[in-house]
This record gives sequence, C-alpha cells and structure tokens, in this order.
Amino acid sequence: MTIFVAGVHGAGKTFATKPACLRLGLVHATASQLIREERGLVAWDATKVVTDVDQNQLALIAAARRIRNGGGTLVLDGHFVLRRAPGEHERLSIDVFRALDCSSILLFRCAVRVLLERLQARQDTSWNAAELADFSEAEEAHGVEVANALNIPLVALDMPNSEQVDAVLERLSGGIGPRG
Repeated sequence: MTIFVAGVHGAGKTFATKPACLRLGLVHATASQLIREERGLVAWDATKVVTDVDQNQLALIAAARRIRNGGGTLVLDGHFVLRRAPGEHERLSIDVFRALDCSSILLFRCAVRVLLERLQARQDTSWNAAELADFSEAEEAHGVEVANALNIPLVALDMPNSEQVDAVLERLSGGIGPRG
C-alpha cells in the first residue's frame, strides 16, 4: 500500500511525515530520493525544474514496488504536478499513481506567504507568489482528479501539526505499519 503525500514545495511534507512514519513504523520516502537512488543521478536542479519526466516516473514506480514487495506501508511524498520551467507546470498521468498502488492521498496546504518564506530560507528564490498560487491550485485540483479516478480517499490538511499528521497517517494506514 502507498499513502501518497502531496503539496507544493515548502508545504512541510517531509518535515511532518518523516518523524510520524518513524513513530508509526511506516516506510517514508520522497519521490526525489527514490528517483535518485533508482537512476543514480539527479534529474532536476535547485529550482525544482524537472527533466526526463517519463524516465523519472518509471524509476519511481520501480523503487516503490520494491519497497512494497518488502511488506512495508510506503508513505511517499511527492507531487501531482511537476515544474518543467518557472511558470510551466505539467500534471503527471493518473496511470503513474495507479502504478504506485496509491491507497490514499494526504494533501498538505500552506499559505503562499509561508511557502515563499520557507523556499527563500532554502535559498530558492526562483518562485513568486503568483506561480506558487497557481502551482498550489494545480496540485490540489489534480490530486482530486487522481483520488476520484482511483476511487481512493483524499485528506487535505492546512499547515498541520505533528499530532494531526500522526492521526491521519495512522488512520490511512489502518495502523498496520511494522512496529518496533
């Protein structure tokens, strides 16, 4: 089973889900981490511009399948929409999420001003408020489309705290992560 965690860059996906997964005994990975491990290279730059989209998704699917075959519940944080260039966004095929065996979606929402602050703290000044707002809208809209197409639940949280993330991940995983 794969719980897909989505949201704009800087929304807090990894920050909130990684410790929750440790506490709950779930396997946490970021899409970029799995793609890098599978392909052995970096296929995007510091501005989150993505190239080789199709090859990256095939690598992600293979890596996720390997984790799931090991018996763990995978909490995968990534995106429904990728940045092809500043201001140019591409929706990923619903088939990617079907192949990832997504059982549910957790969508992180965050105020644009907070996203800008977080990205600037990471030395990423390639985003502006308008693009972040557009990206956020596209990410959420496509997340809803994916959830509807796969007939899986989507839970949206606005700037959640750790207790909220723990509770939602425990519910979405059915409390079946390997413990200990």
